[in-house]
Amino acid sequence: GSIGPDWFGTDVHHKTLGIVGMGRIGLALAQRAHFGFNMPILYNARRHHSEAEERFNARYCDIDTLLAESDFVCVILPLTDQTHHMIGAEQFRKMKKSAIFINAGRGPVVDEQALIAALQRGDIHAAGLDVFEQEPLAKDSPLLSLKNVVALPHIGSATHETRYNMAACAVDNLINALNGDVSQNCVNPQVVKK
Repeated sequence: GSIGPDWFGTDVHHKTLGIVGMGRIGLALAQRAHFGFNMPILYNARRHHSEAEERFNARYCDIDTLLAESDFVCVILPLTDQTHHMIGAEQFRKMKKSAIFINAGRGPVVDEQALIAALQRGDIHAAGLDVFEQEPLAKDSPLLSLKNVVALPHIGSATHETRYNMAACAVDNLINALNGDVSQNCVNPQVVKK
C-alpha cells in the first residue's frame, strides 16, 4: 500500500546546505552536494576557502547567517577549546524549524542536552548524528527514542576501503616519520625539532 505524509522524507535537491568547517571532509561534502544535488552551499570556517568558492559556488558567511538560511546544517569540526559546545540552545533557536542538523565531526562540539530539547520542542525538524558527547551513547539517551533522529555509533567511515586506507596512511606516516619527514598529516608540527 501507499504511505502517507507522516512517512515522507525531505528532498535535498536545491536545498541550502550549511557546512560548519571547510576542511578535507567539508570540501568532499560540498562537491557531492553541488554536483550531485545542485545545492546552494554556505560555509563557516576559520578562513575563506577559495577552492570551495570557485569550484562549488560556496558562500562564506558568519555562523548566524549560516544557521538562519540553511535547510541542512552539517557540522564537521574537530574538538578544541574553541569548538567545545559551539552549537547549543542559542544556535538551535536561530535555525529554521524545518532544518535538519547533522553532526559528523566530534560529539562535544554540540551541547547534546540542548540538541535533545530542540528536537523535542520542534525548534528544528530532525537530526542525523554519527558522534555524541559520550561514546558509546547511553542506552537510555532520548536520542535513541526520538522519531526525528537517525543515530549511528560513530561508524560513518566504516567501509572496508576507508578502513584499509586509514591503516595504509598510518603506516606511511610511520615510515615517513622514521625517515625524518613529518610534512604530511602532522597535527602538532610546532613540537617537532629540526
